[in-house]
Amino acid sequence: MRFITILILLSLTLAISGRAADIEVLPAASVMDALDSAADGGTIYLQPGIYHESLIVNKTVTITGQENAIIDGGVRILADGVVLLGITIGGSGMILGSNSSRIEECNVSGCAGSGVVITGSGNIIINSSITGNSHVGIEIWGSSNTVQWNRINANDDCGIVVYGNDNVIESNALLENVHDGMEIEGAGNLIARNNVSMSQGAGIELLNMSRGNMIEGNMICRNGECGIEVVESYENNISGNSLIGNDVGIKTERATNNLIFSNTVIYTMQDGIRISDESRCNTVHRNNASNNHGAGIKIEGSNDNMILGNSVHSNAVGIDISRSENNTIRGNHVVMNGVGIHLDVYSTDNTLYHNAMIDNRQSALDSSVHYGKNSWDNGSEGNYYSDHVCHAECSAYEIPSGEEINSIDRFPLSSWDEGFMAVKFMWPTRGCVPAYAKGLAI
Repeated sequence: MRFITILILLSLTLAISGRAADIEVLPAASVMDALDSAADGGTIYLQPGIYHESLIVNKTVTITGQENAIIDGGVRILADGVVLLGITIGGSGMILGSNSSRIEECNVSGCAGSGVVITGSGNIIINSSITGNSHVGIEIWGSSNTVQWNRINANDDCGIVVYGNDNVIESNALLENVHDGMEIEGAGNLIARNNVSMSQGAGIELLNMSRGNMIEGNMICRNGECGIEVVESYENNISGNSLIGNDVGIKTERATNNLIFSNTVIYTMQDGIRISDESRCNTVHRNNASNNHGAGIKIEGSNDNMILGNSVHSNAVGIDISRSENNTIRGNHVVMNGVGIHLDVYSTDNTLYHNAMIDNRQSALDSSVHYGKNSWDNGSEGNYYSDHVCHAECSAYEIPSGEEINSIDRFPLSSWDEGFMAVKFMWPTRGCVPAYAKGLAI
């Protein structure tokens, strides 16, 4: 019996001595020495001051900094499940080579390179400031990471660059970054409710066969180039964003099967939404494109796209089709523009019906009569023109061409129903070969 009691006491002693101890570090001491003596699961507390060292974290610990605790040589995290809280990091910045680590209320600034580089998965960066670094604010190479509620400002390249898949970038402020606010080269990422403003380049850019990303509910203002640019990428969903005062609001280049839905695009220096450079099979649906200096919506050198149910008000041109074929323009509310809908001489085989052209200085202009023929009705119903008076029935409406022969809307509408805007469609667009089947973005 006495022998059993001794064994129990010995076991309790070993269990107590094996518990992770908390360690407090003063500026004159070494954080690396404290880490070497720490056990997995322990906490290291940094007192205010500057710690002149580069830290390699190879244990699962929590490192908490009091206000003004600064590690000026950079931090590299290799162990999984590490927590950094309330620390300022300079020097070479931070490398997250781990999984499931958490960076909270940290300040990564003035680093000679990117502020934070993430190569692992499942990490979280939250409520932190990543500013004034000499390259990118945050680079993400891994998957399923979360970047949330951070301030990512005034970095010398992009605010955030994502090369991985299935990451969440949500509710961050990306302001005044020197290149783009954000670049995405990956699949299945969620980019939601961020403020991306005053970058010298684009606000958000999708590049190099990026697929299946959701760009949703962001505020994108006063960027030097596009608010959102989609280049050689496909099957992305761009929805519910507010784009104000950018050079171009939303632009595609050689992009396929993207959905541009329910965005507000206003006060751009050029076009609100521009589908360009051999972009195919994109759907532009239920957007508000108003008060833009160029066109509200423009299709340029692109075929087989659908422009459906948009509100297009007070632009130089409402909807502008240039050098483009086989696009469908349907159910749009086109009001108080310089020209409501315009097609140039090289645009052919486009179909336009159920559109309302109201109080534009010129309802429509179709200059393509000598190079092809566009259909201004669907065979039984055409468009509504506020400058066309119908009596018992509507006579055909001539679409001016600038030449002797005009295009004809054979079945103009005597009135217009907002229900025309509720167009049902298949996305990706029916009849378009998916980009991934061809291995190309176009």
